[in-house]
Amino acid sequence: MNKELSKNAQEANTYQRYVELGGIINENDYNSAFEKAQKKTVFNAAGVKQAEEIARYAGIDLNGTEGSPDKMIALYEVLRSDVNSDISDIRLFREALRMLGEVDALNKLKAKYHTNRPAGTYCPICGQTRYNEDCPS
Repeated sequence: MNKELSKNAQEANTYQRYVELGGIINENDYNSAFEKAQKKTVFNAAGVKQAEEIARYAGIDLNGTEGSPDKMIALYEVLRSDVNSDISDIRLFREALRMLGEVDALNKLKAKYHTNRPAGTYCPICGQTRYNEDCPS
């Protein structure tokens, strides 16, 4: 799979916008992740499968017009390989969505993982256990 991240897409989703969406990655790492994702030509099957499962569960479409995984997977895989392993896959997925400015997808992720969980259970996105608290994602 060879996915290219256009400069227009990167410029439209600036670091400032990423921070406004609650992004936690510093600007240098943000820029580095985009650069690495642009160059990414080999995808890890486990990473692709994990991204697809998270997206499917949350109702997010990752397929492009040609049926190939979206540029989102490239960013997600770069983050999986670059970021401290203490961050869960769902949180890394959330960061990739934020980096791309995918507000609708972020809302779907939040709705599925935070809002629609049983009362008193752990939210894998924000870590809260109280049902009535808002997820900061």
